[in-house]
Amino acid sequence: MGRSPGGRHTTPLLPRTGRSGAFRWLVALGLGCVLLGAAVALFVVRRSADDPATAAAALTVHSARSRTRTPVPRRSAWPGATPGRSRRPTMAPAASVSAARPAPRSVPASTAPPAPPASTSAPAPTPAPTAAGTGLTPSPTAEYQTPTGTNQLAWSEAILKALGDPLTDANITSVGYWMQNEAGSPPSGIVGANNPINVSEPGYGGVPIKAEGPSYSLYSYPTPQDGIEALVAYLNPYSYSGILSALKSGVGLSSPSLAGELAVYSGHGYTTVPDAWGLSQGTPLT
Repeated sequence: MGRSPGGRHTTPLLPRTGRSGAFRWLVALGLGCVLLGAAVALFVVRRSADDPATAAAALTVHSARSRTRTPVPRRSAWPGATPGRSRRPTMAPAASVSAARPAPRSVPASTAPPAPPASTSAPAPTPAPTAAGTGLTPSPTAEYQTPTGTNQLAWSEAILKALGDPLTDANITSVGYWMQNEAGSPPSGIVGANNPINVSEPGYGGVPIKAEGPSYSLYSYPTPQDGIEALVAYLNPYSYSGILSALKSGVGLSSPSLAGELAVYSGHGYTTVPDAWGLSQGTPLT
């Protein structure tokens, strides 16, 4: 220890070269220890690799440790997933071409569509058509002559066939009664030849026998075929759509809804088929 000016004691300072040399020795010693440790580890690893018994024992110990380790389920990123399982669907292995088709999955009772409620009203009966009619051919009729009996039946079937309507009993009876509604002779009525329901259609070889208005007349036709063709042309759907629809359905002309069209057709002479006059002549054959 020395003295400083003024009488204070001071600790002598070591030279700077002495401290630097001690630090270098410490670094060198630490580096040597690291190198020595690495060399020892390398030696042990090589020796273990060269010795099969040692390697097998190490592998057995590692496998035992792996089996005794408890797996920790990984949390799925999908909400509501079961631990350890992902909710993302997995792709099924492709089935071979020869594999049988799986049976269709049955629908649970809770998801099956409800059965429609049973109808409380019975369905309307469908009219039974006559297969091919009687095969009769209508015979010609003169003026003021209405066909009756089997000739009336032949005319009814021929008219319905020309209109493309079914030969049901209701249709055949209604057409027969319609002829009887139009039957008559002067002064109470008039009927054209081969024109049993008195249509006012010009052409078809028809000859006017009575004016029915300012621009149309009642006609007589030369043959039954001419009269039937004139009748089909006269009953066009724009004037008598209800009558044609009823015959097309096979239900006849007994519906009260046809009163307006029948009144127009007859010049307000009747609104039903049959009316009292038509019914008084008897029931048509079917």
